[in-house]
Amino acid sequence: MSKVYYLKPRGIKVISILITLLIVSVVLVGLMVESVGVGEVAVIIDPITGNIVGSVMGPRYFIKMPWQTVDKIYVAIKTLDMWTDRTTGERGDYPAVTSLTKDGLEVDVDITLRWRIDAGKVIQLYRNYPGKDWVDKTLAPRLRKVIRDIISNYTAVETIEKRTEIANLILEKFTETLTKEKSLGNSIIVEGIDLRNIDLPERFRNAIEEKLTQQQLMIAASYNRSRILVLANATAEAAILKALGEAKAKIIAANATANALEMIISVIGENTTAAQTYLTFLMLRDIAQTGQNIYIIIGNTGSYILPIERKG
Repeated sequence: MSKVYYLKPRGIKVISILITLLIVSVVLVGLMVESVGVGEVAVIIDPITGNIVGSVMGPRYFIKMPWQTVDKIYVAIKTLDMWTDRTTGERGDYPAVTSLTKDGLEVDVDITLRWRIDAGKVIQLYRNYPGKDWVDKTLAPRLRKVIRDIISNYTAVETIEKRTEIANLILEKFTETLTKEKSLGNSIIVEGIDLRNIDLPERFRNAIEEKLTQQQLMIAASYNRSRILVLANATAEAAILKALGEAKAKIIAANATANALEMIISVIGENTTAAQTYLTFLMLRDIAQTGQNIYIIIGNTGSYILPIERKG
């Protein structure tokens, strides 16, 4: 048989107090224990005194007073995008930076800034920008001004030819500008700048493309002229060499005939007729070996031997 226990009013009151204390303890623990993630810094603020009492670098859990509040700031590398898609109208964090070139042409500069906050200087930055609006109030407007100042020193064509130089100058001048910005207190670290595009007006782009096309045609025409001249020179040199060769061959043959005549005379004496007869014999023999027909023409002034090439 089960027993029934009845609590006295005093016991009920004690249990209620214990339960209340437990709930309050859980709530207090929940208000006191806080966490901060990777790449974040938690700034602890005392709303009673209005002071920043400290900061905690993540990732970790930490304890604070129940009445204190926490504001988390991301300190890892972030990007600030300034660009505009001319086709869709989409844009980055900010639109492209419209600038005037040295020759008065309007261009749109697409750029991406890579930056981060020095974790050791978060409290100073937070004091100067409690709304965490340092990008809108300082970074973006300073970057736009630097871009416009630098672009104004280059002509439209130079913005194409010297893009790397321009990007390096923007990085250098922007970094220098931030170091002079007292409100930032050197808390912003610039990691790099990517100059994505410098968009020129369509009419100017068309003019450049036309100019490049004409230049390419001129280069091609110059190449063809040079090639023709080289071929002509080669042909002329070949003809000259051939003529020189034939002339030398004739000279050599003439010298050989003269030398042969001298040799025959030295053997058979000063009888020139006999020598000529012997040379004629040698010539007839050589012609016979080639298979050509031989015709001898006898006239009043002398005899002539004509080799006639066979046909068929």
